Amino acid sequence: MFAMTSLVIRFLPSDVELSCDGETTILEVALAAGFIPNHSCRRGECGACKTRIVSGSVRYLSGRPEALTEGHCLSCMAIPTTNVILDSPEVLKVTGRRTVKVGTRVTSVERLGSDVAVVRIQAPADSGFCFRPGQYVDVLMRDGNRRSYSMANNPEESGVIELHIRAIPGGRFSQHVYRNLKLRDMLKIEGPFGTFTLRESDAPLIFVASGTGYAPIASMMRTHAEDIARRGAAFYWGARRQEDLYAFEEAVEWARSCDRLRFIPVLSDPSLDWQGRTGFVQDAVQDDYSDLSAFEVYACGNPLMIVAARRAFCLQCGLKEANFLSDSFVAAPCNTGMVSTPLF
Repeated sequence: MFAMTSLVIRFLPSDVELSCDGETTILEVALAAGFIPNHSCRRGECGACKTRIVSGSVRYLSGRPEALTEGHCLSCMAIPTTNVILDSPEVLKVTGRRTVKVGTRVTSVERLGSDVAVVRIQAPADSGFCFRPGQYVDVLMRDGNRRSYSMANNPEESGVIELHIRAIPGGRFSQHVYRNLKLRDMLKIEGPFGTFTLRESDAPLIFVASGTGYAPIASMMRTHAEDIARRGAAFYWGARRQEDLYAFEEAVEWARSCDRLRFIPVLSDPSLDWQGRTGFVQDAVQDDYSDLSAFEVYACGNPLMIVAARRAFCLQCGLKEANFLSDSFVAAPCNTGMVSTPLF
């Protein structure tokens, strides 16, 4: 049992210092104060929050992840046991957007294909909710469980949140959304979360999505179209079948309206009449770009795709590790045990 105490978390090189009670994770402390360390799943599964410990020690309620590199921590799970200094260049002196809990109302539900619902919800004008393209929210369920979904719209639509929700076989919430959700239903959300956001840079871009990983990339495209066109980009969208490319026409129109944007759909289980690219989406990128050293890559969707893409692009194509940004769509947990992945 750890006694309540006042500890200090210090982030370098910004020298931001935050007080911690010894019972709260590093990430929770930072987000509550309006600072945004790198993070994604917030369950210790994706590895996005891996941070180098300069000094100090931490503990984990479920034990230290076996695959975690020595001298590092997962800030979403790590609880300080001493004063801690962390190497976190993304934590700036200026605070970002604070997370809020807010009740929203469903304004539209569009069911696309056999298993995707595009849901638009409205937050009250005084809720304080705002987000950056690429971030996500948690939908809060009555039993205390959460489901995470990325925003797909331009945040300039005040209070509007568009979510792309795939009906997962056996998924209690996603099946309810696809089958039963209706106008004026209420959904309670918390957010925004995540640091999968477009950097200010001149580097050319490659976007890689699988399934509903399309959503956060759509938010970037709908918001940063001019900047993306200036930098030049290729968007690879992977799915099993053509009908799974549920926003195909929109992606085609993006490429048609911009000379410096290519759209490459890739199917792993195509029909006989499919004339486009086939195989795994990350392999299609590698076939087209043997040298990625000058690029930034934004990958979103299936965790296995993201692991494979990171390995191939960084080890075989010269992509800088820091220029691979990802948002792994980790399935809702069946238990509270730690899951170790190669991302650590």
